[in-house]
Amino acid sequence: MASNLSFGNDKDGYATIDEFYKSLMFQQIMDSDLNRNERDVMLVIFRKTIHYEKWKDRISMYWLSKAVGISDATLRATLERLENKSLIDITRSTGGKSTSNKKYNEFKIHTYFINMVFKKWENIKMENGFTIVREI
Repeated sequence: MASNLSFGNDKDGYATIDEFYKSLMFQQIMDSDLNRNERDVMLVIFRKTIHYEKWKDRISMYWLSKAVGISDATLRATLERLENKSLIDITRSTGGKSTSNKKYNEFKIHTYFINMVFKKWENIKMENGFTIVREI
């Protein structure tokens, strides 16, 4: 199945990512110096975004805390640490404090992390004789 996600710019063209890129991202998350909660949150955000062919996704805090298996307070602290480490970006919903599980924040893997994995992917592909097709 061809991916809908691509990297690049108008000048150099766009390279479409593949399952190998997703495997590298998974490996990079697993090999990163993260505690268990940070790793698990990263894996859930990865799964909800890049694994499902999206750069970002709206996720409720309630759902995320249940998916990872941690309390809301622990989740908030974990998200703050991941943001401070430039591993994720969060666009928070507005409207004040709400206990509704219908309140969503938009999550995405930080561009720095995505580009770091892309460089590894690109180097491995080239070292092994694969051509990276860039469409303009």
